[in-house]
Amino acid sequence: MNYPQTVDELIHWDTFREYDRYGWFTVITGYEGTGRCFWCGEDIEGRRRYCGGHKGCWTRYQEHFAWGYARAWCLKQFDYKCANCGKVGVNIHMGEDMTNLRVHHIIPLNREARAVSVYNIFWNLICFCHDCHMELHAILRPPKVDKNLVVDSWNEAVKVGQSIMPLVESRLKEMI
Repeated sequence: MNYPQTVDELIHWDTFREYDRYGWFTVITGYEGTGRCFWCGEDIEGRRRYCGGHKGCWTRYQEHFAWGYARAWCLKQFDYKCANCGKVGVNIHMGEDMTNLRVHHIIPLNREARAVSVYNIFWNLICFCHDCHMELHAILRPPKVDKNLVVDSWNEAVKVGQSIMPLVESRLKEMI
């Protein structure tokens, strides 16, 4: 199978969108757009993008890269509980988002579309309640820098950056 197995591979994985006579698709495994099954790479004929039969290539591809499958899998893996505080998810309204739980990408999407992405791979997802998810993003957000601060030199810029680091480190330690 051709998909990232490690964090380093995921960060450096080259994905992009392409168009063929059947429509748009995201190249993830490298088999897309080659006349081969998107999942296993076997030759296929006609308009199909996945092997037929009982191999389940379409399902496996969706389970690894499609957001709807990835989100549902993550919620189930964490038993519908927050990985940080253990709060159990509750239904808050009928519709697409049935729970107060959020599925978080450990390695961020980096402006990639969420619908079908290599970043939706199962080991890159974690489940948080809304409060813990917001707290995590508040900690990860870069601190606000005084807009009136004018940096005249590279050395001054480094000093400003270093002065902010203790604040970031203390906020991260609080989260752990």
